[in-house]
Amino acid sequence: MLSTFSKRNAVEAAQITKSPQLLFPQDITIHEKTQMVTTRTKFYGQSLHDQDRVVPAETLAGRRRRWSTLLRQNHYMPVILEVLDAELPKYANSTIIDPSDRVAHNRECALILASAPSVFAAAVDGSLTTRLLTDPNLQKEYAIVHERAQSQPSIYAQFLADENGIAPTATQYLLIRDMVEDYLAEGQQSTHAWQLDNMTGPSVSISKSAQGYRKYLHRSSRSSQRVETLRKFCEGIQTRVSETPAAQYNVPFHFPPGECGYSGDSHRRLTQHRARQSSNYIMNLVEDICTYLHRTGQFQQQFRMYQHIIYLIFRPSQAAIAEIFCSGLLQVWTENGGGFNAYPAGRSVATSQRLSDSQWAVNEAWVRENSPIEENMRVQQERAIEWTKALEWQPKVMEDEDMLDVSVTATDRSDRYDCV
Repeated sequence: MLSTFSKRNAVEAAQITKSPQLLFPQDITIHEKTQMVTTRTKFYGQSLHDQDRVVPAETLAGRRRRWSTLLRQNHYMPVILEVLDAELPKYANSTIIDPSDRVAHNRECALILASAPSVFAAAVDGSLTTRLLTDPNLQKEYAIVHERAQSQPSIYAQFLADENGIAPTATQYLLIRDMVEDYLAEGQQSTHAWQLDNMTGPSVSISKSAQGYRKYLHRSSRSSQRVETLRKFCEGIQTRVSETPAAQYNVPFHFPPGECGYSGDSHRRLTQHRARQSSNYIMNLVEDICTYLHRTGQFQQQFRMYQHIIYLIFRPSQAAIAEIFCSGLLQVWTENGGGFNAYPAGRSVATSQRLSDSQWAVNEAWVRENSPIEENMRVQQERAIEWTKALEWQPKVMEDEDMLDVSVTATDRSDRYDCV
């Protein structure tokens, strides 16, 4: 059963084929338990009596597993469309990108997926931190990407995991949430705030803490925006835990909470994050909470943020959309419990404009030489053409000269049929 596409998607498929850069594959998933066929917008397989039935929302883990499976099968388009459908509306009134230019964004995302190294795929699968500890081939490839990022803009990702690359469990994440809520307490004495603020420098005096000062909430004064963002982060944790079956509360998350970003120099940027300079206060607070819970024996493992460079940008036009797409693909948002990113991506990519045309040409040449981009894009083009032909379902209009001989009957011509 073929999936149903909107007019916009059909038009995009045709446009992309004319400038062939993408695949338009079957955007379809079979739910094994329900035997229902799912497209991006509709469910098929329901009886007329089921049309108003509420379909359970897809979980974060289910969504990421589905995307991972599609990408392993080189089905780029359904993933790209779904991620951008969720992310681009955030930029309706923004000057960062033009959200209406879907063909250009689709093309850049396809190039990202086609040129992505295995470390990128491992990040999407949720296994990057673990595999880098045990997989020699991945370690070798990562060393190349890591070295190349010295001179090439890139996308980095950080994941919360223990020394074996294992993510927290739902139970542990709930305890982290409780600690954040205690840290936010106002009008009453926080039980743990002073200890948390002294897990890393600069230190905070106990008297200052007693007066209500919080390292991760204060600038010149207590930031109401940061308080609200951390409350939404706590709500996101609750959302993610509520998606987890009770029997799996003590099973580590398959997809570790993460953070994703762009940098013209990811080595320097990750060093800044590690030093808590111009960093993500949500992520840093959580890391300090994990350290505190480990030192006090409440966590057996020491969870910390593990840093990785996952993608090398080779076009200036990729910078903003790469951070947007990768953040959405890895689901690192606070509101769904997937991670620590609370603000729209793609806002701080000015360094991409500092490279000369010749430098970008060198970067693209390196990617063409050292990635399967050309073969992968060829596959996408072939699928796009196939789908465009499949969508040409309207009968062709006959030319006037083809209609001159109207006296020929069905008995005269066995290959002519009446059309109703």
